[in-house]
Amino acid sequence: MQEQKVQSDERSQVLDWRQRVILGSEIGPTDLPPWLETSYATLRESVMHPRYPCYFGTQAERRGEMFYSYVRGKDIALLPDTMRKFAELSVQPQYQKNNIAIFFEPDSRPLSHAEYHGDFWKSLQYLHEHDRDPAVLSQPDPADPAWEFTFASLQMFVVCACPSFRARHSRNLGAGMVLLFQPRSVFVDKVTNRVIGAQARNEVRRRLLEWDELPAHPSLGFYGDPGNLEWQQYFLPDDNSPQADRCPFLSRRASSAEQDSISAKNGMMIIQEEEAVPSTEEESR
Repeated sequence: MQEQKVQSDERSQVLDWRQRVILGSEIGPTDLPPWLETSYATLRESVMHPRYPCYFGTQAERRGEMFYSYVRGKDIALLPDTMRKFAELSVQPQYQKNNIAIFFEPDSRPLSHAEYHGDFWKSLQYLHEHDRDPAVLSQPDPADPAWEFTFASLQMFVVCACPSFRARHSRNLGAGMVLLFQPRSVFVDKVTNRVIGAQARNEVRRRLLEWDELPAHPSLGFYGDPGNLEWQQYFLPDDNSPQADRCPFLSRRASSAEQDSISAKNGMMIIQEEEAVPSTEEESR
């Protein structure tokens, strides 16, 4: 009887997604916007489908290994604190397999793919600019296969899902934009401590062929492989046209003197910005 009660309690915790909402430094806020319930229900319906391509996401949702957050309108001011709290939790053993989904409030009018593209990269750039971790200034360039989006020293693969995906159904998770952050620890087997193998990744590709109305985009690859660029996989075109050659992301850089002493410094540091990136329209072509 006691064992049945424990199992019931565990199921209740998995189902109670509201207790896993992070907003700023708060976990489980009670004042949730009405639209969030619908947005979450749509995501859950998609990822829990038995043929959903990314079964890593399916397993995370089923096991309660998901955190959630939300953005009201276009106000992303709380995103840095939210992701900082997520990064703090991610180093704890019980949360090392957890992802986080950031729900954006659905827009009052349909946006174009280029507009969502701009909103997505603006959000990542904002996080990057508000990352207080000194290591942020010594990350590789996005043109390096070793680059992955990093916040508070946590490397994460990022997926943008939005309503403008018409053919690539796996990237459409409801009426609003959704950002999915997956720490690299998600892709490491806990038993063998090795990166999940090609067989599992190829199974995801096979499922994509069945779920979407077009083959997997040529930019999709595997982290660390020669020629693979992670940023090109974050926000895909809704066809298989080539991605832009240059990442819209501007990496912060420390000066030479600061780079030498970065591990011993705290607080504000002088940064050097790269030249301006192409416009959203140019990047989306």
